[in-house]
Amino acid sequence: MRREKILLLGYPGQWGSQFLWKKIREDQECPFSRAFIEEEEKRLRSLPRLYLKETAHGKLKGEAVKTLPEKGGQPQSCPGQPILSAENILLFTEGEKKGQSIPLYEEDLQAKWNAGELSLGKVENLFPNWISDFGISEILPLGRGGILFGLWQLSGGGFSFSYEKIPFLQGTIELCEHFQISPYYLYSGNAYLLRLEEAEAFLDLVRERGIVASCIGISEEGKKRMRRDAQGESFLTKRERDSLEELFSKKELEESLPAFFRKEDSL
Repeated sequence: MRREKILLLGYPGQWGSQFLWKKIREDQECPFSRAFIEEEEKRLRSLPRLYLKETAHGKLKGEAVKTLPEKGGQPQSCPGQPILSAENILLFTEGEKKGQSIPLYEEDLQAKWNAGELSLGKVENLFPNWISDFGISEILPLGRGGILFGLWQLSGGGFSFSYEKIPFLQGTIELCEHFQISPYYLYSGNAYLLRLEEAEAFLDLVRERGIVASCIGISEEGKKRMRRDAQGESFLTKRERDSLEELFSKKELEESLPAFFRKEDSL
């Protein structure tokens, strides 16, 4: 059996956080200062925006994309491979690296920005040949129900994962603590789950391109989906209900977030 890894691109809970920061401004007893709220909203706006094009024709889809169908027991790349592009991403403006995205480990960003060495731009194809080069068998955009519902939707057999390996923005954690909801079921977008074989090599490339990514799980025999970490073990159970649905009515969510109940989650 191929030991695939489960990789998370981006931070989960981004869209739910955007919505909650907007709502919390209306709270007369808001525990956060206006400056703190503005800083967290700015942080969310500053993140690269990722777009998955299912085929070379540019069709977008809000469901899992199977990329390596089995044929004779071996993975085969299918035509029209998905393309991941990015907007609002930091790029070099000078020298040999002009037009390339900034690695996560790049230092002195503010100074380089002030000096005009960096700019915000777009990269049409972040990872050419990523499907075949890294053995990616499935790509799932996150949406309603957050990271845990996304994990439930993954196909391809059983796996184990760890809560401790799932990264959240600190602002998302503080919002969920304030509203007493789970960040793991919080409305997500601009983030993707991948099943792949060459996770370590792909992680290096992703970070080189300036995108946050984490390996959060590994495939296992059978069909069980298990959480395993320092807190113990438990089965992953199906729950589509989003954390936002614990706070707001269906009517309010439909009016405020038109994409919330659609499969093609896009803001």
